[in-house]
Amino acid sequence: MPAGMTVAHLVDEFVATLHQYGIAVERRAVELEMRDRIADIAERLGTSPETVLRDHAARGWGQKMASGVMAQIRSERLLTPAGPPEEPAAPLAG
Repeated sequence: MPAGMTVAHLVDEFVATLHQYGIAVERRAVELEMRDRIADIAERLGTSPETVLRDHAARGWGQKMASGVMAQIRSERLLTPAGPPEEPAAPLAG
């Protein structure tokens, strides 16, 4: 990992990537979420957030996270019906 990898740099990558898709996000909210995720990773690895940033975070990680968010957004939109809800089918008269 390049020296100087920081949460701020990862947030910059994330925010810039979403901006390319025309999505504006609150930087502070992204930073808080990213810090929480890094802390969770550190806990799972039995290390510190600083170590995660130093040894595991690489340039492009913020961009990859943003791309994952975009994939999730697209996926959820595909699951949403495009038109009004369908009416239940009437029972067949017999």
